[in-house]
Amino acid sequence: MTTNNNATNDWQEDKQGSLGPKIELKRIINRALNYWYLIVLSLMIALSIAFVRNRYATRVYPVTASIIIRESQETSEAKLLYSNSILSNYRNYLNEPYILKSFPLIETTLEDLNFVVSFYKEGNVLTSDVYDFVPLEAYVINENGRKSASYSFTIVDENSYTIGGRNENGSAAMTYHFNDTISYDGITLLARLKTDREYKRFYGDPFVFSYQQPNAISNQYVSGLKVSWAEEGAGIMNLSIEGASPQKNIDFLRGLISNYQEYDLDKKSRTATGAIQFIDQQLVAYSDSLKKVELKLEVFKSNNVFTDLSSEANRLYSKLSVLEKEKSEIIIQRNYYQYLEEYISNSDPMDQAILPSSVGISDGILTGLVSKMIDLQLEIKLYMRNERGDNPLIAEKINRIKNLRKDIAALMLNQQSAEKLRLNYYDDQVKLLEKQINSLPDAERRLVGIQRNYSLLENLYLYLLQKRAEVSISKASTTSDIVVVNPPKREGGFTSPKIEQNYFIAVGLGLALPFIIFVLLELGNTRVQSREDVEQICTIPFIGGVGHKQSDDNLVVQRRPKSAVSESFRSLRSNLNYFTGNEDHKVFMVTSSVSGEGKTFTSLNLATVLALSNKKTLIIGADMRKPRIFSDLGLTNDVGLSSYLSGLAPLEEAVQKTNIDNLYMMSGGPVPPNPAELLLRPIMDKMMEELKLKFDFIILDTPPVALVTDAFVLSKYADHSLFLVRQNYTPRMVLHTIQDYYQDNRIQNISILLNDIYKSGLGYGYGYGYGYSYGYGYGYGYGNGYGYYDEGENHKEKPGFLAKLFKRT
Repeated sequence: MTTNNNATNDWQEDKQGSLGPKIELKRIINRALNYWYLIVLSLMIALSIAFVRNRYATRVYPVTASIIIRESQETSEAKLLYSNSILSNYRNYLNEPYILKSFPLIETTLEDLNFVVSFYKEGNVLTSDVYDFVPLEAYVINENGRKSASYSFTIVDENSYTIGGRNENGSAAMTYHFNDTISYDGITLLARLKTDREYKRFYGDPFVFSYQQPNAISNQYVSGLKVSWAEEGAGIMNLSIEGASPQKNIDFLRGLISNYQEYDLDKKSRTATGAIQFIDQQLVAYSDSLKKVELKLEVFKSNNVFTDLSSEANRLYSKLSVLEKEKSEIIIQRNYYQYLEEYISNSDPMDQAILPSSVGISDGILTGLVSKMIDLQLEIKLYMRNERGDNPLIAEKINRIKNLRKDIAALMLNQQSAEKLRLNYYDDQVKLLEKQINSLPDAERRLVGIQRNYSLLENLYLYLLQKRAEVSISKASTTSDIVVVNPPKREGGFTSPKIEQNYFIAVGLGLALPFIIFVLLELGNTRVQSREDVEQICTIPFIGGVGHKQSDDNLVVQRRPKSAVSESFRSLRSNLNYFTGNEDHKVFMVTSSVSGEGKTFTSLNLATVLALSNKKTLIIGADMRKPRIFSDLGLTNDVGLSSYLSGLAPLEEAVQKTNIDNLYMMSGGPVPPNPAELLLRPIMDKMMEELKLKFDFIILDTPPVALVTDAFVLSKYADHSLFLVRQNYTPRMVLHTIQDYYQDNRIQNISILLNDIYKSGLGYGYGYGYGYSYGYGYGYGYGNGYGYYDEGENHKEKPGFLAKLFKRT
């Protein structure tokens, strides 16, 4: 009893883990071996799909190019000017890939290449881009709000073509002449024939004319273009794009690089253009003043006899000229600071601002700040051509420009204060000289004053002319820093479809899908499959197994004594002797959870194998609700257990001799209205005592324990009970129920027999190779409504494929 309690405690610990579905690798492998043709079929389907995909998928080819961004490499004159920071050479390399992939730059390139219009060729399966060889080009002049359009386009001859709708609901086909601007279906377009290409072979051959808005096609190229640095700090960028037409993408990358170079040149020349405009404005103002002073000097000389100054006057004039020249440069710088201050305070875009170095201000910090602000403003202008103002990247750059404006304003305030001090110093020096000049004769003093003004204006004018020339030379000699390292070209063969990879995936999926199905079936199968299932759930001893057979004959031991199934019953006989000892007059009860698990079959063959061992054996059909056993033995059910318990017949009449030596039978008899009550009568005890004296073995074929209580009533007479579990039939939950009965001592001296084992169950039980099989088909019922399950006796139809797949391992 202690052993039973310990086993029960162990079972309690593992009970929860046994409730869920179990995955048995061996069963899955067995199922795969049984249904190998499913795996082959799955592989064939998967490989066929891969073949169709590889055969008809559009070939995608990679096109690559490389460019280098140099440090401002200019001509010798420009190098000199750049070294003095006349023009901006500031570049934020981190922004370059984003500029190259910017929507406006790509959109401009696509419009230049007229990629908004494409021609395709329709095949039986694929529609292919014919950019590489189509002898046509077309330009949409006005799309009238159409986002896209697609028409059938056919070359009639070298002078005309037809265009029409691609389906029956489209516009009617019309014929037009090449090079004529036409209006069709609300779109204004012009079509031309490329006479430099072979076109006559395409006469009458229909193409597909397609139009897409620049915005839509630009999005495709923005997402498809890949830009990356070749190495960190190397200054080389790699460009790549994939598509069905390599030549089309080669032309795209070539055009994109060209526009990028133009953008770089334009960014550089903007500063020079602004500087020239500023200097020209200053020159106009000083030119007028210089002419007036020059005229005044001529008038003075014409009205006075002398024209040369004395040595003292020349000395004072020379000193004054030097001071005025220095002062003129400070005045120009002051004018620039006023210009820049006004520029910043008005919040004007800074892409047209003039660099300080352009007017001779050698302040590296101020020049760097203004250069950064100009570049940021140009980037914002580029991005905002097709971006909303709430773009985080644009917002971040605008915020940086605001901070730069503040920094520039603060720096200019300091510079203006310093320039004011310098200007005051020169003014004081000029005043000292003016006092000495006042001591000169009146004529000389007047001449010095006029020449002084003339010299000042002349110095300013010449200084501005020099700066203008420097800026003009720099602008003219400016070249782009963008240099093509590797021109656009197709890089190897197609990258999609990946033929080998597709076949590899097909093989993997073709193998995996059947196994996934097998695993799902295993997870969804709540039936008992094997001895391991029984032992995982129950602590009840496992006594053995009986194989599956195909014949309808239940008397296997008698009629096929050499079969594997017959041998399994002989093994069962030996195991029962081991469980119960060698005492005579033993009573065995055979029961199960529900109908259809083989109780009658097992009872008959167990009784037969005991009788053949020269033991007088009686089989009692204790299932009075559905008496069945008599028919297999070729006897009648007129008198039986119910007759004796009801007092309608003596015991001798209830027991019948079979045609098998030493085997006797007591059938259930006519179906009574109260079978459970009959079993509880004292006469039942008396009957069992008498029968045990007359027979060596008594087999009780009982009703299912899960449906009626008869088996519990009869269990007290049994020396040992066999609980049948049928493979792929009995629910696993039944094992939990019988375990509860065993644990609660409601059933004692019980063992479990696994019945109806298929070939996939080899190894279960005691190692017999059960090559034969049997089927159950009980087709009887009760009158008077006392039946509980119809087992379908004569059902011989073989299970279908899906039934076998879902029910067998």
